[in-house]
Amino acid sequence: MSVDNRSRTPLSAKYPRTPYWPWSPAIGRGDNVHPNPRRFVGESVVVTEKLDGGNTLLHAGKVYARSVSAPSHGKWMAMVKKHHAWKVKEPDVYLYGENIYGVHSIAYGPVAEQETFYAFALRNGDGVFAAFAEVEAYANRREIPVVPVLFRGCFRSVAEIRAFMKHAHGEASVLGGEREGVVLRLAREFSAAEFRDKVCKSVRLGHVQTDEHWTRKWKPSLIARRAG
Repeated sequence: MSVDNRSRTPLSAKYPRTPYWPWSPAIGRGDNVHPNPRRFVGESVVVTEKLDGGNTLLHAGKVYARSVSAPSHGKWMAMVKKHHAWKVKEPDVYLYGENIYGVHSIAYGPVAEQETFYAFALRNGDGVFAAFAEVEAYANRREIPVVPVLFRGCFRSVAEIRAFMKHAHGEASVLGGEREGVVLRLAREFSAAEFRDKVCKSVRLGHVQTDEHWTRKWKPSLIARRAG
């Protein structure tokens, strides 16, 4: 899978839309709901915090917004370009993460400049999403933050998952402030074709999706001052 001379990514590099957990406090109009919550029972899973930011792709040293049609030059990408994009150079590696430098509906922080991007998925050129442990290993070797992990292990029933999700929604964000939601995925690797069966999300009531006017009135997150 190649990248053409205009530095455009393959259309298949776009991060898939994540279906909702059936009991998510909020579900977007027209969005898909995961049809089989038992899929996450009895198998090793990871639950991570869903941060309120912009879905961002790092690939071949460049930064892409969710559309992946061309590299992004938005000012809200300044910190991820400065601190992390250049670390992901391989032509067959696609690292996805949440960029919180531009405030959406939740203002986190103050956070350090290099902690305004949090990786959550890694895909190769063959369309395989890596096991979450591999996501962490890749990011850690490059000193790239990873989304906060809330749970690793196996759930024994759907009821147990529902209870965990309810409790997780009642807690504050690891980054401070309100928690946007959680993401539940199988811990192992899976193909892009399997994505909608292996991942789901649950979001808070009042969840606001970014509209087309966000880029006109965006504001940066609070950046922590360096000691000394």
